[in-house]
Amino acid sequence: MLIRKLFLEHKFLPVFAAIVIITFVMIGLANLSTQSNPPTQSSAATMENTEPLASTTPSPAPLATPLSTWTAVPAHWEPLSPIPGVARVLFTNGDRAENKVALTFDVCQAEGDLAGYDSEIIRVLNETQTPATFFLGGEWMRDHQANTLELARNPLFELGNHSWSHRDFSVISADEMKNEILLAQQQMYDLLGYQTNLFRLPYGTYNEEALNVIGENGLYAIQWDDVSGDPDPNIDAQRMTNGVLQHLQSGSIIIMHANGRGWHTAEALPGIIQSIRQQGYTLVTVSDLLQIQPYK
Repeated sequence: MLIRKLFLEHKFLPVFAAIVIITFVMIGLANLSTQSNPPTQSSAATMENTEPLASTTPSPAPLATPLSTWTAVPAHWEPLSPIPGVARVLFTNGDRAENKVALTFDVCQAEGDLAGYDSEIIRVLNETQTPATFFLGGEWMRDHQANTLELARNPLFELGNHSWSHRDFSVISADEMKNEILLAQQQMYDLLGYQTNLFRLPYGTYNEEALNVIGENGLYAIQWDDVSGDPDPNIDAQRMTNGVLQHLQSGSIIIMHANGRGWHTAEALPGIIQSIRQQGYTLVTVSDLLQIQPYK
């Protein structure tokens, strides 16, 4: 009788209770669905919460792929075409009638002999806005990829080939010479997307066969006529400066080192650059001095 009385007096109570129960069931199901399938972010929210887009400027490291944005290049590396026989000579200087001088830096290492990178030389060249040509060894480029890219990015500088592992071209076979040249060419191409046609002989030693092999593989043999002597730790900055200026003349190509084996080069360089300019010479790259297109 009590239940019948409550039902009659509160006839809407069961309906209300049913609505409440259904509501809680629906909320529970909705929460379960949300946990299983979280809502996706809007495109704007996604852009805000992801890492920033990579810069269009190539990053110094790592260098896993060729930097094809530098220049339009073939899909794969190919050796250069041979240069004419008349150009298969040793270029020791430029035009003696023009007041131009080229600073060059060898940056190399031999097999099993890791060399360094003299960033102080780079600082001096940048501060004095001095163009220069860097002849890079293939093994050195392989082990100093970020430094190679730093040099390549700098509009003051140009790059040349200094063989793969700095072997003496006056004693190795023609096939070994070719291998030394092409391995370094391909290493540069793999890192930068282009290759040079400027070549510097290891130790400066050569024979006629070496000049022919260099030319057959599309490069010009660049020597020097003004020696800094910087690999000798006994030649201090003042002595180095005096020696360079003593032999300086129009068209000179000066050889130095930027692989940590030029003991007092960075110390002597500011005075050398200042004195060369005071004498009325313009400092240029090798390609400018010899009027050679440096890259392919």
